[in-house]
Amino acid sequence: MKRWMKMVSCGLVVCMALTLVGCETYGQGAGLGAALGAGAGAIIGHQSGHALEGAAIGALAGTVAGLIAHDIKARKQKSREQTVQEYNYQPAQGEMMTFERAEVLPPTVRPGEMVSSTIQYALLGTGGGVEVNESRILMRGDKVISEVSSQSFTRDDGTWVSEQQFRLPGNQQPGQYTVITKVRTAKSAVSGQASFIVQ
Repeated sequence: MKRWMKMVSCGLVVCMALTLVGCETYGQGAGLGAALGAGAGAIIGHQSGHALEGAAIGALAGTVAGLIAHDIKARKQKSREQTVQEYNYQPAQGEMMTFERAEVLPPTVRPGEMVSSTIQYALLGTGGGVEVNESRILMRGDKVISEVSSQSFTRDDGTWVSEQQFRLPGNQQPGQYTVITKVRTAKSAVSGQASFIVQ
């Protein structure tokens, strides 16, 4: 029982530390977030008998706290009629979602700079509107760096362009990164990815 209480207390310390990091100036917040997260994670891991695993989890949480994501901005690129014509869509096909393109701009950035991730997809057969979830994750090679966002919206038929800007942590390591964007409804799903370089 006492051990469980210690773990809960340590968890609260992590949350408080990361909340304070959110109030820091951006450039300092990312590094401090990773350090505090790793330290607090190690404490939690020690209490559970997995010190190294706890430190890794804590460090990831700190890094995530350093990434600042802005609101998703979406616009209808083509009307329902234009999209129907382009895909020769027939109502009997039911709901249809088609990936068209994904990009990240600028193609080369420095740590602490803004990145814009865009995905374009066609959606038809919604019956006037459907809930769509859009999620973005940042990866380096096969390693997930952080989840940028996951939000749901109501979309009707047409071709949609969804854009989200986010600021990289100031301590981001140089190399090639990829943003994977997944778009899904209860019946359909598409995904797209685009890469960029951190100098």
